[in-house]
Amino acid sequence: MIEWSSFAIVAAATWVSAIIVITLFSVGVRMRAAHLDRVEEGRSSSALPVGYWAVFGICGAVVLLGVYLIVPALHGA
Repeated sequence: MIEWSSFAIVAAATWVSAIIVITLFSVGVRMRAAHLDRVEEGRSSSALPVGYWAVFGICGAVVLLGVYLIVPALHGA
């Protein structure tokens, strides 16, 4: 028998995680585009590269956490 409450929890967690990863990646891409526009105009800012690399790093960490949770051999379950 299917445990529908557990299924709903997993489905909700999947949707929320996907939205977080997509949003983080989109913010990183937008920040990089803004930085490239500023460099093209001659108004370079050191904060934007740090920001978009930080956002890309957080996005990668979330993806790696998801892989860690999915693959049982990585955490001994």
